[in-house]
Amino acid sequence: MKPIITIYAQGADSEAKKFDGFIEAAFWMGVDHSEKDLASVKVRQPTQSYDEEVSTLREFTNLLIKQQVTFSVEFFAEPVPAVGPESDQMASVEVEEEGPQLVTSDGNEFQSEIEHLKEEYKRGTMSKKQYKSKKEDLLKLWKESVEGRLGL
Repeated sequence: MKPIITIYAQGADSEAKKFDGFIEAAFWMGVDHSEKDLASVKVRQPTQSYDEEVSTLREFTNLLIKQQVTFSVEFFAEPVPAVGPESDQMASVEVEEEGPQLVTSDGNEFQSEIEHLKEEYKRGTMSKKQYKSKKEDLLKLWKESVEGRLGL
């Protein structure tokens, strides 16, 4: 997946330019900036390639900061294409992961949820960063429930 970079020019009737590469976007940003037409920049970075392109994204945002350009960075996940009977199972997993996960204070449920996260990570349906984040959230919930029972 490639990032989606949108460059907005001054004026309401101007069209936005869209690019899928940082170098090309930086070039056109420089052209618009030299002509005093650059208004803002929006970067939409897919989470799947975030780990691979973090240094490039950092360099690009540093350029925007140096030029004092208003910008925003958003991260998005591409939907998994539905293929065969496994797609129903994948769809149910995605629905589970989208909403906040409510877990009761039973320690066994926390353990089974962590095991479920490990299985999802091994299958490749979530990145290492997503796995660690969800695991930390789950451990935080567990800690809060234990402290709540102890009256701390």
